[in-house]
Amino acid sequence: MSRHRFTILALLLVAGAASAQVSPGTAPGRPMQTTPGGEVAYISGGAGEEERASMSARQGELPTKVVLSGPGGEYVVADHLTVNAPAGKLLIVRDAGPLVLMNLPPGNYTLEAGWKGRTVRNAVRASGAAQTINLRFP
Repeated sequence: MSRHRFTILALLLVAGAASAQVSPGTAPGRPMQTTPGGEVAYISGGAGEEERASMSARQGELPTKVVLSGPGGEYVVADHLTVNAPAGKLLIVRDAGPLVLMNLPPGNYTLEAGWKGRTVRNAVRASGAAQTINLRFP
């Protein structure tokens, strides 16, 4: 390849990489979702370090952080994460995690997650303040 063609190719690759960068505060490939009634906004993802860092930057607007992990503490993607309110199911996230950020309205909830035939549950009180809930599968 001639030196001129190599230089042009290198410039095109750099320009393409620069335009593909994700702006701070957005999880790469993970747009914010909302429940059908718009009560809860959430993001599920965090498989890579860059995506986890990007998601963590959004915890101010999505203060409830759920971390899903396996028996050895490794991150897992749960089959589902369900948020139950006293009035019924508020949110169901399929293929959830390993991190799920959400803005739950103030109140009491039960989180339930399933992974490899196992289920974990945790009672949660949302107040609008940042909190992390660790759901660890046995």
